[in-house]
Amino acid sequence: MNKKLKTKVEELEKRYRYIADNLLDAIWVVDAQSLKFEFITASIEKISGFKAEEFLELTLGEQVTPESFEKIAKILAEEKKQFDRGVRVTRAVELESIHKDGSVYWIEIRAKFIKDDEGALKIVGVTKDISDQKKDELRQQNLIKQLTEALAEKEQLLKEIKVLKGLLPICSGCKRIRDDKNSWWPLDAYVQAKTEANLTHTICPDCNEVFYGDLKEA
Repeated sequence: MNKKLKTKVEELEKRYRYIADNLLDAIWVVDAQSLKFEFITASIEKISGFKAEEFLELTLGEQVTPESFEKIAKILAEEKKQFDRGVRVTRAVELESIHKDGSVYWIEIRAKFIKDDEGALKIVGVTKDISDQKKDELRQQNLIKQLTEALAEKEQLLKEIKVLKGLLPICSGCKRIRDDKNSWWPLDAYVQAKTEANLTHTICPDCNEVFYGDLKEA
């Protein structure tokens, strides 16, 4: 960081010491060429476990997971092209970072490219710990998944019940039907009792042949 910018930051820190010491988020400056942190507020210790001076010694690859490093590299390349075209925007991205104790936690960074008074390209940003938010999102996703699976099981069960309801136990001898109370009904009585149908009696061609075939011969 050039002396003028560094002096300005130090002056601001002194002026707002109480605020700087109680920040929940970390404010930082990165050299766009080397991707090394030039400055970061002491609040980074609450987030990462590293003191500010320790954090400044780490490379970007040591601060985040490999997947997040690839993500950052891609985003920086895209934003650099935008900056060169005169587009000035603040970009927000969620990353997995590595804590001092070796655990992985989620952060959100909001950053943008700037040029300092000497024309050097810098990236300034804010890092926020969003681990609790991510845990809540994961719980919500799991609940949605469980609910979806439960609804699918219910739908399948309803289909199976519908099929089962369509199956009537019928005696292969007398052709009576057994209901859900284990009572046996004559076929015509069951149909009239369980449906809105009215039965009329007639005779099919086969039975007509069996019972009245001799009348035709006569």
